[in-house]
Amino acid sequence: MIVRAVKIRKIYGKKDPFEALKGVSLEVDEGEILAILGPSGCGKTTLLNCLSGLDTPTDGEIFVLGKNLNNMSEEEKTKFRAENMGFIFQFFNLIPVLTAVENVEIPLLISKKFPVNKIRKKAYEWLERLHIGHRAKAYPNEMSGGEQQRVAIARALINNPKIVWADEPTGALDTKNSEEIMNIILEMNRELGTTFVIVTHDPNVAQKAHRIIKMDSGLIISGQKSG
Repeated sequence: MIVRAVKIRKIYGKKDPFEALKGVSLEVDEGEILAILGPSGCGKTTLLNCLSGLDTPTDGEIFVLGKNLNNMSEEEKTKFRAENMGFIFQFFNLIPVLTAVENVEIPLLISKKFPVNKIRKKAYEWLERLHIGHRAKAYPNEMSGGEQQRVAIARALINNPKIVWADEPTGALDTKNSEEIMNIILEMNRELGTTFVIVTHDPNVAQKAHRIIKMDSGLIISGQKSG
């Protein structure tokens, strides 16, 4: 097991509080592709943000790789994410003033796992691996959505993370590119054994995962029980 969440609640606001998560418990196995499926506003992105340590739950405990995120400072969580996690977002989150290869380099520059002279080489290798090497020197606004998402996936994987969190990774793409991106995720999971947790509203995307949990109104309603 790589992730375990126990009775996670998340409440926003004090004057007029909104309970986005209502006691959610779940487990994610190492090497699994888990899809969290549900409509907009059901709490799935809030859950993803809490599980990854980007947000802090109001109540409950989250363990990732055996570490209790509740016991970490923000600085410790940032370091833990850099060393163990990758992120893929709906709108790619590429830095517009950097080329594709420069965007891919960012996690290695932050983690300082490799000397600078090797980082560029590894970034090129990942772009080639995802069949986007010919666009290495292009800027984000010069690339299609599918190309940008391939760059984002290369950036997420270059640091060899144990787990990748994907928030609507195909949400901004057409059907053809959506299928290609999901096939890349499946391929990387098979080759590297990387765990993927994918938030989506698209049943076609979810069907490619090993397991689906469905959410509605801040609760898991099928696939795994809420606490």
